[in-house]
Amino acid sequence: MAFRNLTRGLFQLANNRRLYSSISQQIFLRKPIVNQQQFIPFRSFASLQTNDDAYKDLNKFLEKEVQLEKTAQKHPSKLPKIQGFEVQSNGPEVVLTRQSGNEKVTVTFNVTNTVNTSDSEQEAELDAAGQPQASGDAAQPSAQLKSRPTFTVDINRGGQTLSFICSYLPYDYPSAPEHQQQGEDDGKNEQLEDFQIDEFAIHDGEWNEKVYSADCAVIDGELYDKLLNILEEHGIGEEFANQLIDHSTAYEHRQYIGLLEKLQQFSKK
Repeated sequence: MAFRNLTRGLFQLANNRRLYSSISQQIFLRKPIVNQQQFIPFRSFASLQTNDDAYKDLNKFLEKEVQLEKTAQKHPSKLPKIQGFEVQSNGPEVVLTRQSGNEKVTVTFNVTNTVNTSDSEQEAELDAAGQPQASGDAAQPSAQLKSRPTFTVDINRGGQTLSFICSYLPYDYPSAPEHQQQGEDDGKNEQLEDFQIDEFAIHDGEWNEKVYSADCAVIDGELYDKLLNILEEHGIGEEFANQLIDHSTAYEHRQYIGLLEKLQQFSKK
């Protein structure tokens, strides 16, 4: 069986999110800018000012930026596959489905605000004095961005649905497995991705706010392992977790490029 030696102590890493509602209901607040313990007020009435030069400058910048982002794409024509699943997308949302006998498995995630870098890669960008390296230092490779979305898993069986909300383990989790890179990177260890179950619930029909969900931070450790086994038997394991990240990262990059192109068209109006 794939790497699954998680304990209840791991669950304390998870946020207390409610199933599904925590994904669809997010409040984004603009925070004040703090500089030397003083608040800097935002510029008033900036939206009332029109400046053709600003739009021209933005458009000129985007012409290069869009081209650079397209050049940086690892999968410009075809997205990485997720073995055993059919993939459908609508904007930033991606839905994966597979049929297994009389059971239907559906995995849903959204690529918005899912990109980050590993702690080790962020540390590599700092010099010995703890300061960011000079931008002109071309010898240092840029950090690799990854999309690591929270995702939900629905297993429909006999008219009922067993639902899970899952998230990826932190980069610095001590028991995260490693594997040996092949080819050009031979001799280097790359950390594999793995996930945890945050919550689970069972419901009839569509999920709603009246459905009770259990926080996996407080359930029995043996029960948690058996729930992981259920996911593993339905194709939701370590290999799936890594394929999902590859797909999500490539798809998120496409969405980002599309947003830049829309911004460029807006600046030309």
